[in-house]
Amino acid sequence: MPVKNDTPYKYKENKHFWRTGVADVKLGHELVQSLHDIAIEQEDVKIASIGSCFAQHVGHWLISNNYPFSQSKLDTARTSSFAFGNIYTPKCFLQWLNHDAKVSHRFDIYHCQKTGNYFDLLRPTLNEAGFISKEELLSQRENAKSELYETLRTCNVLIFTLGLTETWKDIDHVFYPSCPGVIAGEFDDELYSFHEFHYDEILSDITAIKAKLKAINPDLKVILTVSPVPLTATATNKHILVANQYSKAVLRSVAGYLSSTDDCFQYFPSYELITVNNENDFRFEGNRRTVSMDGVNYVMQHFNHAFADNAKVTSKAAPKVMLANSSPAIAHEAECEEERLEAIKKLKKNVNTNQTKMLTLIGDSHMGKLSSAFTDLGIAHCGGMIMNGSGFAQKRFFSCPDEYMVPLESAESRTLWAPALKNIKLHEEQNFQQLSVIISNIGLQTHQNVGRMVQSLRRKGLHDINALSTEQYVDFFQEDQLEQLSILINLRDAGHDVIVISDTPFCQYFEHSKAMKPLIYAYHAALELTLSNVDIPFLNVAHIFDEEIEEPSSYMSNFVDENGLNDWYHGNENYYRWIAKKLVYEVLMPVMQPQDEL
Repeated sequence: MPVKNDTPYKYKENKHFWRTGVADVKLGHELVQSLHDIAIEQEDVKIASIGSCFAQHVGHWLISNNYPFSQSKLDTARTSSFAFGNIYTPKCFLQWLNHDAKVSHRFDIYHCQKTGNYFDLLRPTLNEAGFISKEELLSQRENAKSELYETLRTCNVLIFTLGLTETWKDIDHVFYPSCPGVIAGEFDDELYSFHEFHYDEILSDITAIKAKLKAINPDLKVILTVSPVPLTATATNKHILVANQYSKAVLRSVAGYLSSTDDCFQYFPSYELITVNNENDFRFEGNRRTVSMDGVNYVMQHFNHAFADNAKVTSKAAPKVMLANSSPAIAHEAECEEERLEAIKKLKKNVNTNQTKMLTLIGDSHMGKLSSAFTDLGIAHCGGMIMNGSGFAQKRFFSCPDEYMVPLESAESRTLWAPALKNIKLHEEQNFQQLSVIISNIGLQTHQNVGRMVQSLRRKGLHDINALSTEQYVDFFQEDQLEQLSILINLRDAGHDVIVISDTPFCQYFEHSKAMKPLIYAYHAALELTLSNVDIPFLNVAHIFDEEIEEPSSYMSNFVDENGLNDWYHGNENYYRWIAKKLVYEVLMPVMQPQDEL
C-alpha cells in the first residue's frame, strides 16, 4: 500500500490543533490567537447588549474601555441596554418584541394585598418595591418597550447572551424570567408550570427574533454568546451539574448552527474561554486534553453507584482519589512536545527516497532523542518519535493489518509515521535483501503506564504495591498493553528484527521520583519476561547503565518543569549517544551480514 504524506490536516493552521491552539496558551496571561472571525468597524459603531446576567459584564467592560455602548436611560441601576432586567431565554426576548405593553395578561402582575403595591412579574428585578398602581406599571412597561425599539433602530451591533433553557410559564403560555414567588409574587402550581426548552424551540425562537430585528433595523448584526455562568438551581429532576451542562450544550449548539448558516449571526466564544480546563487541573495531563488516571479514577468512583449490587462494592475501602500533584509519575509533556517539533523539522529537511535504511525507530520522545544521537554518529536510519508517550499508553492509535498502526494523536504523528512506514514496507517489498532492525520503546512509557498499572491492581484489591509478583505485572500487560505489544509482534512476524529498549534509570536520583524506582525496575523486568515469551529481545538499558556508569549526573536531563521538578523521564545527549553506541557496537554489528550497511 503506498504511503501518503498528504492529509486534510497537513495544511491546517495552529489554531486547528489542540496543542498549539489551546495547550500552549497560558490562560489569563496571554490571548488565544485566531479565536473568532468577528470584525466590528469602529467608525459609527453602536453596541447594545441583552441576555443573561453575563450580558451586564459585557456592557460594563465595553463602557469601562470607552467603547460606544448603548446604556438604558430607564434602568441606570445596572449596565444594560434595555429596561427589562435579565433576559435568560430567547422566548422572553421574543415575547417583549411581540408584546403590547399597554395591556397586561391575566397573571403577569402581582397585587400585594398587604402593601397595596403592584409587582411586574415580567420584570421582577425592576422596581422591586413595586408600583403604586397598575396603570403606572403598564406605563413603565410601555416606556421600556419604546426604548427597546429606539435602541434597536439606532445600534448596529447587538450582543445577545444566551443563558438558560429552563423557564416558567402560566396557563396562558406567558413566559417569565424567573419563577413567580422567587423574586416577586407568589407561586401557584395551578397557574404556573415549569418548561424546559429544547433545541428546536430555541432555534425557532431565535429565528423569529431575527425576523423582528430585521424589520426594525435591516443592518443590525447579532453576536451570539453563551453565558459561562452555571445555573443557580434546576427545576428538573437532574443533578444541577448535569442540568447545567445540558442547558449550555443546547444553547451552544443552536448558536453554532446559526452562526455557521446565517450571515445575520456571529458567535463569540465567551463560554469556551471561561470553561476550558486550565493547567494543573488534576483531571487532565499536561496537554490539558488527555484525561489523567486521577481524572478517570474520580469519574469511575461516581460510576460505581450505577451498580445494583452497590452495597457490596462500597463496603470495601473506596480507592482514594490521588490528586495529580501528589503523584510521583509526572509526565514531562512539554519536553516531549519540543522533541516532536524537532522531529517535524528534521523530517522537512530530509528528501524522501526509495533507498531502504537498516534502522527504523518507532516510539515516543525517547526514540526522537535516540534518532538525534544516531544522526550525530552518522548512522543512517528512519523514524524516531511518532507520538507522545501518552499516545501509546492510552491507545491513541488504530490497529491496521496493512500499516501496523495508524496514529490518531495528531496530524503531526501521522506525518512522522509515514516515512517510517514507507521504510518498513520497502524492506518487505524487497523481500528483506537487507537486514531490517526496528528499535522501539512501545509498551514502556513508564511515566504513564506505572500509574495505570497501580490503579489497575488496586481495583483488584492489591494495595500493597511492594508485594506484587512478576506474574501480576505480566497480567497488566495482557490486559492493558496487548494492543501496543501486538504492533511489535506483527512487525516481528512480518520478518523484521525488533528490539525493545527500556526507559531511563534516573528516577532514583530525584527526591520527587525516587519512590518510583522499585515499580519502574519491576516493570522493566516483567516486560522483558513478557517479550521473551514472543521472541522479542529486550535491552534493559537502565540496568546496564547502573552497572557501567560511575558518574550518572553527566547523563541526566537538565530540564525542569514549571513546578520546579526535574525530568527523571529522559536523559541528556550523552545518555542517548551512549545507548546508540551500545546498540551499534554490541547489538547490531555482531549480527550484520556483509551486504548490510549502517
